[in-house]
Amino acid sequence: MLALALAGCGAAPERPTLAPPAKPRTIELDWNEPFRSAGFVFRVERLVIGDDGWRVTVSVENDSRSSYRIGRQSVGLVLLETETKKELQELTDGLERTPPSLRPDRVTPRAPALLRPGQVWKAEFESSVVLRTGSVVRVLFGPFTRIGARGRESADVLWVTDHAVRI
Repeated sequence: MLALALAGCGAAPERPTLAPPAKPRTIELDWNEPFRSAGFVFRVERLVIGDDGWRVTVSVENDSRSSYRIGRQSVGLVLLETETKKELQELTDGLERTPPSLRPDRVTPRAPALLRPGQVWKAEFESSVVLRTGSVVRVLFGPFTRIGARGRESADVLWVTDHAVRI
């Protein structure tokens, strides 16, 4: 009896089973989200899910009075288990920190070095990461860094869409 009990002790733990890949399709989102206090408008037009990854079409409008430095990987997908705001708040500490996200492999066209007041940047972001059925997807923008007086960088803008879609 003891031999049977000990035989189970050395067994490897079961690995979690991944959900199946999401079905390839295009999801028209047409999300329009103003971040009034920062002076930005974030738009997400569509999410394309393929057998070999994903693509999202977005735009960022700078309605502030400041220029912002846009990083090379300034947009990503945040994958969650639920559509609740509570999960997002816990993950980001109320948007005080950047949540884990899937960052793109390619950005077309590249972000401008600075997004100046009144400027709009529209782009497609692509990744070879396969999305899984049942994931809740939100889009991450930022952080973008404000260029202040005398060229000093300050306050970051970080936004995770209020909208979400389950795939």
